[in-house]
Parts: sequence; structure tokens; C-alpha cells
Amino acid sequence: MDWLGIGVFILSLAFAGLVIILIPVMKKLAATLDNTASTVETVNKSIGDVTGEATVLLYNTNETLVDVNGKISKLNPLFDILHDTGESAHHLTSTLARYTAGKAERGHAGAEFVDRKNLEGILRGAAFIYYLREFKKEYDKK
Repeated sequence: MDWLGIGVFILSLAFAGLVIILIPVMKKLAATLDNTASTVETVNKSIGDVTGEATVLLYNTNETLVDVNGKISKLNPLFDILHDTGESAHHLTSTLARYTAGKAERGHAGAEFVDRKNLEGILRGAAFIYYLREFKKEYDKK
């Protein structure tokens, strides 16, 4: 054997030793990869289940929204009626406020008229009523 053969033989023995040493490491690596594969498979199944649940949840949410929109569309006429009623009540109260303000003005004017004439007692009441009637006649002419 020459030196080249001896060197190759030593290298082959070293390689064989290295392979023998790496066998348990490779077995552990294979076991780890098997566990990883089973974990990934379990995660895939779980994701499938979660996706199915999410799909059902989204479908139910859409159905609920359709139902709510339908009920709200049925309530819209009621809201329109309430709005119209509010506008009518506002119109009525503003009309009553104007009418009351006019009556109050006439009452103040009558009281001022009676105060200017220095009338008292029954005569004061009669003058007040007379003034209000006169004012009403003038108001009706307008």
C-alpha cells in the first residue's frame, strides 16, 4: 500500500465514524420533522374548521343585517309620520304663540288705556272691556 491508499483508507474510516456519530442526530431530526409535519397537519385541519365557522358566522351576520334592514325600512314610514306630527305640532304652537302674543298686546294696551284715564273699580273693568271690543273691531277690519 502506498501513502495515497493509506490516506484514502484513513479518510474512509473517518467518514464512516462521522456517519455513525450522525445517525442518532439524523434520527432526532427525522422525528422532529415528523412532529412538525403532524403539527402542520393539525393546524391545517384547525384552520379549515375555523374557516368553516367564520363562513357560517359571516353568513349569519349577513342574514341578520338583511333582517335589520328590512325592519328599519318598515319603520321608516313611522319615522316620517313622527316627523310630520312634529312639524304640525310646531306649526300649531307657533300659531298659538302668535295669537297669544296678540291677545297679550291688546290686554296691555287696554290696561294702559285704563291707567291713562285713571279709572277704578267697576268703571275700570267696563272701560277695559269696551277698549278690547274696539280694538277687536279695528283688528277685524285689517
